[in-house]
Amino acid sequence: MIIDAEWLVLLAAVAFIAGFVDTLAGGGGLITIPAFLFAGFTPAQALATNKCQAFAGTLTASVRLMTSGHLKIRALWPYALLAFAMALAGAWSLREVSEANWLDRVVPILLLAAAAYFGLVRLPQTALEQTPTFGMLALAGVAFIGFYDGFFGPGTGSLFALLMISVLGLGLREATIHAKLFNAMTNMAAFLMFATSDLVMWSAVMVMIPAQIFGALLGTRVMLGRGIVLIRPLVVLMCSLMAIKLASEAWLP
Repeated sequence: MIIDAEWLVLLAAVAFIAGFVDTLAGGGGLITIPAFLFAGFTPAQALATNKCQAFAGTLTASVRLMTSGHLKIRALWPYALLAFAMALAGAWSLREVSEANWLDRVVPILLLAAAAYFGLVRLPQTALEQTPTFGMLALAGVAFIGFYDGFFGPGTGSLFALLMISVLGLGLREATIHAKLFNAMTNMAAFLMFATSDLVMWSAVMVMIPAQIFGALLGTRVMLGRGIVLIRPLVVLMCSLMAIKLASEAWLP
């Protein structure tokens, strides 16, 4: 598939916005995946290509937060490695079913579900008054979200943030910061799985990675300087419209 230069410029702009939004609130995939689908990618190509450019934004944000001293990774590494392994499993599963006809029908449902979650769930603003604990529920949550991110992905950052709040008792800002490590690990796992796949549109990836990095750097600066700005309505609307379009093509004769 040859991507026109106009689409490459548009995808680079989309990646910048997605990197910025994903760093602040999660949900960057709700911007990039519809853009890929509008550009003519198949659902499997859109999901695989998304992972191969999204890792740059989450990795940049994680490194920036670590070097600034805001992200403490020592206690989180075992859980981050679990998320990495489960994301590998999710990405492998997507590769195995990439030719399946039902994928065209399932992706609109997943997009609508992710949009509903991203639009309706509000994360607590203050820390919970509880002692941080790491139990089976935490392990199950990390494993589930990791697999989900490897297979599909949109909204993963906010899912991990919600897990940080419910398990560690962190406030929204701290939870969002520490969720970046998990999201970076799952995105890296999916990138490694898809890097050798013929599903990836590398011309799009090459122009989107620098844009993702700049978007993540700007998002990190806003997060640390003026707090978190949750950017929801436009993302949810775009995703919902794309899901309706795909559903009509897949389900209607």
